[in-house]
Amino acid sequence: MLTRPYIHFRRRSGKIYPVFLNLEDARLTALAEDLLHLYRSGAEERLRRGELEEPVEALCRGSGMTEVAEALTKLVEDRCLFHPARELDYPTVRRQLLMQSAALLWHEGSAEEYQRAWRAAPAAAVFAGDDLYGDLPENEILGGFRDLTARELLERYNLAQVQGLLMRAQRLKLRVSDPETGELRRFFKYLKFFRLLSEIRRVDSETLELEISGPFAIFANSRKYALQLAGFFPAVVLLKKWKLSADICWNEGREEWRLVLDESCGLRSHYRNFSSYVPEEISLFHRHFREKVRSWQVAGETPFLDGPEGRVFFPDLCFRRKPDGPAVYLELFHRWHRTELERRLAFLAAQPEIPLLIGVDRVLADETTWRRWEEQYPKLVQRMFQFRDFPGVDRVRRLLDTNFPEAMELPAR
Repeated sequence: MLTRPYIHFRRRSGKIYPVFLNLEDARLTALAEDLLHLYRSGAEERLRRGELEEPVEALCRGSGMTEVAEALTKLVEDRCLFHPARELDYPTVRRQLLMQSAALLWHEGSAEEYQRAWRAAPAAAVFAGDDLYGDLPENEILGGFRDLTARELLERYNLAQVQGLLMRAQRLKLRVSDPETGELRRFFKYLKFFRLLSEIRRVDSETLELEISGPFAIFANSRKYALQLAGFFPAVVLLKKWKLSADICWNEGREEWRLVLDESCGLRSHYRNFSSYVPEEISLFHRHFREKVRSWQVAGETPFLDGPEGRVFFPDLCFRRKPDGPAVYLELFHRWHRTELERRLAFLAAQPEIPLLIGVDRVLADETTWRRWEEQYPKLVQRMFQFRDFPGVDRVRRLLDTNFPEAMELPAR
């Protein structure tokens, strides 16, 4: 991810335009190849960070494109694995050594005697050569990095320009046209994975429209949410037909600028094979559920369900008593999903026949809120539970057995 100094754009007539690199520019390709060669060699030779900085800085200054070169360097460093020179509690041992050295200074004797006594100190034997400060950043060792081609690095730069702008978005609208079922399912998995606050509507049989809140619309943990929104954008680029518009607040509290992009911008995503990915908390739940529960099975895929006023939602888990039996769904609501949770509760109260369980992050449900739900939705609360990190298997099983002894089949798209 690129930081603010490396995000380049133009503004005109209320719109903001990212400045992309020309992927066919031979000078840029050569620069990217030279930069990657330095880091490959540094990993092979296990260079210290300080040793690597000098040739990298010389390359950036000599390229004639210093800002671009520094931005590419930032993207490469994000893929690097640096670690201390040795697996050692440096602060503790260094403190012991300095205290022993200070104690020796109080004893009378020649410099040679002091040096002999210092080398004999237990802590001194731990260090070798100039390893005393091996934990400082400039002394960290480059143990390796996730390699990529020069073309891929330039593509990452262009993608990062948009990601940097989206980190300062007030709101984002996305229109997805003519999606294939597999493509849409993968896209919704990304949406769930990044836990974005979104509202999804079906415009017609071929078009979906999403409105996603940006970090400037979130009052708590906006930095984390901004990173998640930026991380989600490459999933948008994977779509065949899409159009994105976002209101960008580059200078906080000041003027907003409209960013508009679609598939014609030529951006390429680096995301691969996400269709088989399952978030860690869901994977843990799957494993524990299989170990503990025999009366229900976790189904492989969850469908898209139609809500009120053309809205669409995508549950997190699907359960069946037998492979071809009726389905019961579970949807999890995290800390940013308060508004969507209230909508879902109102929807289910009007249509209680929909077989859906609701898991609520404890951050959203203090005692006062839960009592209000008990008064407002007395029957629906029986299908709800609170969780932290990931759902509890025993509680979900009890709710399934209690509320859906004979689950009804729900038509789904």
